[in-house]
This record gives sequence, C-alpha cells and structure tokens, in this order.
Amino acid sequence: MPRLLSGSLRAMPSKSASHRALVCAALARGESAVAPLQRSQDVEATLACLEGIGLARVSGTEPLSDGSGLVRCRLVGLGEQPTSMEGALRPRLAPCGESGSTLRFLMPLALDGGDPVRFEGAGRLLQRPLDAYRALFAEHCDGHRWADEPDAITICGRLRSGDFSLPGDVSSQFVSGLLFALPRLNGDSTIRLTGAVESRAYIDLTLAALARCGVEARWMDGRTLAVRGGQRARPGDFAVEGDWSHAAFYLVAGLIGGPVRLTGLDPNSVQGDRAVIDVLRGMGGDIRRESHSEGDAWVARPSALHGARIDASQIPDLIPALAVAACAARGRTVIHNAARLRIKESDRLAALRNELGALGAAIGERPDGLVIEGSGELRGGAARSHNDHRIAMALAVAAALCEGPLELAGDEAVRKSAPAFWDEYASLGGNSDARTVG
Repeated sequence: MPRLLSGSLRAMPSKSASHRALVCAALARGESAVAPLQRSQDVEATLACLEGIGLARVSGTEPLSDGSGLVRCRLVGLGEQPTSMEGALRPRLAPCGESGSTLRFLMPLALDGGDPVRFEGAGRLLQRPLDAYRALFAEHCDGHRWADEPDAITICGRLRSGDFSLPGDVSSQFVSGLLFALPRLNGDSTIRLTGAVESRAYIDLTLAALARCGVEARWMDGRTLAVRGGQRARPGDFAVEGDWSHAAFYLVAGLIGGPVRLTGLDPNSVQGDRAVIDVLRGMGGDIRRESHSEGDAWVARPSALHGARIDASQIPDLIPALAVAACAARGRTVIHNAARLRIKESDRLAALRNELGALGAAIGERPDGLVIEGSGELRGGAARSHNDHRIAMALAVAAALCEGPLELAGDEAVRKSAPAFWDEYASLGGNSDARTVG
C-alpha cells in the first residue's frame, strides 16, 4: 500500500525571492542581511557569482535559532566601481552551476567596463536560450565581446542605458537581469516587451525586491517598464518569504492523502505560483486558510479531484506538481502553453510523460503541453529524475498513488533547490530509504 503523506510543515524560503534578495543586498554599498535562507545549490551559485564578479563579499552566515537548519547570510556590497586588475591574465569567474536565475540575473551586471567575466555552467544550463541577451548586448554595450565555450560564456564591455526591446514570451529572467542593472547606469531606460507577456509575476517579484532597497522601476503600461538611471540601492535586512512553487508539491500530497498543513506562506505574495490554490480548487481540491495560535496555515485535505484545463503560461514551475494532481483526478486534464518547460533542467514535458507513463499514467505529450487521462491510481515501478529537482519531487508525491513501490533514480537532484526535501518528506510519513519512495 502507498504511504499517504500527512502532517505539518513550514514552507521553505522562496528560491526566487532568495536570489532577488541576495542580488539587491549586493547592489547596496554596505552590509545587509538576508534571512531565512536555505543554502541550496542554486543559492550557493548566486553567492559564489556575486563574490566572483566583485559585486559583494559574504561576511558571514549564522544558523537561525529556531532549529530549522536555515541561515542568516550577511553580505557587504562593494559599490559601483568596475573590477580591473592590472596585468590580469584570467577573467573574473562566475560558477553558475545549473542555476538559470543566477546566470541571467548577473550577466547584465557583469558588463561594468571591468575585466571579462567567465560564466561557467553545468548540466543543461548553457543549452538554455540566451539569444535575447546576445542581441541586446551587441546593441547596448560599448566594447562588447561574447565568447562561447562548451561549458562557459565569457563577456565583457560596458552596458549603456537606453531603450531595450525583447519578446514577452522569453524567460522573465532576462527582464529581471536588466531591471537589476539599468538603475545603476547614467541615464534613464525603458524595457519594451513585444507579443504576449508570460511569467509577468516574476517580473513583479523583481520590482518588489528593488522597491524594498529603495530602487524604483515601474510599469508604464502592460508592456513597457520605465527605469530611472543613477539610483543607488540601500543596505538593510531582507526577509525571504515562503515558497509557493515548492509548497505546491505538499498541497497536492494533502489532496491525495492528507491532511497536510503548511505555514509560512504569504496569501498576498506577488509570487505567481500562489495561483496553485485556485488551480487545485478548480480541480475540486479542499484547500482552506486557517488561523492558529502559531499563525495562519493553508490546509489541504483528501479530495475527489476532477480533470481541468490548465494554462501554464504564467505558472510553468507548477506543472510537475499539477501533472501529479491530474493523475490523481478522474477525467481528462489538458495542460497547454507549456512549451518553455522543454528548456528547463530537463525537457519537463518529455520527462513527465516518460516517467508518469512508466508508472502507469495515461499521459500524452503535445508540442506545448500534456494530456492526462486521470484514473486516481498508478501501478508503481522504476522512474528517473532526469537530474531535475522538480521532476524528483513530483515523482515522490506520485508515489502516494502507486499500488507498488516506486524506485527513484537520481533522488539527489533535489539539492539544487530544496536540500531538506527528503527530511520534510519523511516527517510527513513518506519513505525515502534506498531510493524507494512512497
């Protein structure tokens, strides 16, 4: 019999908010603190790159007193001067690992007129699209050079303010990278998005993070952002909110088994993945916000789910969890506008079709999505994470639907974003011994 997950958890700090808080702290001259922080591989990559580029120095980390294993990180922003070493033979090194946010957030900031910066990537990182930056930097950068290697990209030059235009359906990370860099430049800038604007909530998350450190950028209309030049971020204490995209896995687990109770999630967050509540409720999920002495919680209870039509354009990171919910549901679920999932840590559409299909799901793949004929159960068997943290976590939750054991290869992939995942999973009653989950 499958092990159904139930119990209480505090949501882990948002990875998206963590990256943004660290960058904002680095842009402010002086010492800032960021907490709570989970030092996942992606967060470690951002810290290493901020130091490698010369934007900041990590002055220390200290565990929080609540026993959570989370830390407070102190950074010293090093100001606006470009880094240049007389007689330097090697570029500044920025080891990004597999973190797309790290790479795309920091590339515009590296164009400071100083020494070249070598952005090193692992896994599929450098296979992910960067042409939007390649074109923009060629147009808006003095002395620009861009050199591709199999495992790195080296760039240099000095970014100029001006009018920037890029497609609205590229990753929002390109827009966020420009929003971090442009306020530091002399002269005002605009960012114009053409076509449909996808993942707008991630852009709004960046705007909110900048506002907290005193930097203003704003929407002029639904497609154009105005950025005033000559601004300086101010140091301070940056609080990191709970992660809605990570919480989605446990909310789905609560609807399958449950109940699962999650604290530490802001109902008014600008995180786009807060929409998981509405999507799961639209599938028949019983999810309620409840007040307790230790604070508000979201509680997901066992529910008779039904199929739905899900537009992934604004919530791509939710699709692995929602695909499991679709398997738990009765009837057809159609997931569309999800083509960008093919260029994540894995081709997530193919990975979900292959692995959930291997477990017994009736699942088909389309160019921009999935079609799942839910039956409420899976048979179990062998599955692979595809070295993708969200695929690994989705399969762990799917184990609750399996009649037999689920043997998961590549369970260590969760370290990229959520190194505490298997401990959380076990605390809710899940089995994670010897890669057999359920």
